[in-house]
Amino acid sequence: SSDKSVLAGYVHGRAPNSTCGSAAAVVEVEVTSDAGSEKAEEAAKKLAMHVVAAKPTYLNPESVPEDVVNKEKEILLEKMTGTNKPPEIMEKIIAGQMRKFYEGICLTEQSHMVEEGNPKVSKAMKSLGLEVKNYTLVGMSK
Repeated sequence: SSDKSVLAGYVHGRAPNSTCGSAAAVVEVEVTSDAGSEKAEEAAKKLAMHVVAAKPTYLNPESVPEDVVNKEKEILLEKMTGTNKPPEIMEKIIAGQMRKFYEGICLTEQSHMVEEGNPKVSKAMKSLGLEVKNYTLVGMSK
């Protein structure tokens, strides 16, 4: 973290008169503009709420391990076997499917559940002068 970073957390399912709950998240956002410093704390808290609800697995597409990406592409190619689509069309289809894949598992690519209009997390943060740097999600196992 840097001197421009803000950490915020959220605890879900709190017991009365307690700081304990069933799930929690801590997020680190970095202020990237003067406007961001005013909004950082509230935006980070909302993002922590989103993390608890959406349960992302990775921060961004770049953080997804190569073997996970390759496995997903393999599955997509298998599904299209025998469709007789030209290679350039298959590439476009796979690119679109990979975008959807990342939206499901990467925090920066998800629709922000706590911001009005549900913008993509990375876009919502950028518009506030912030950038998501890290997060941690902790939950009780069932």
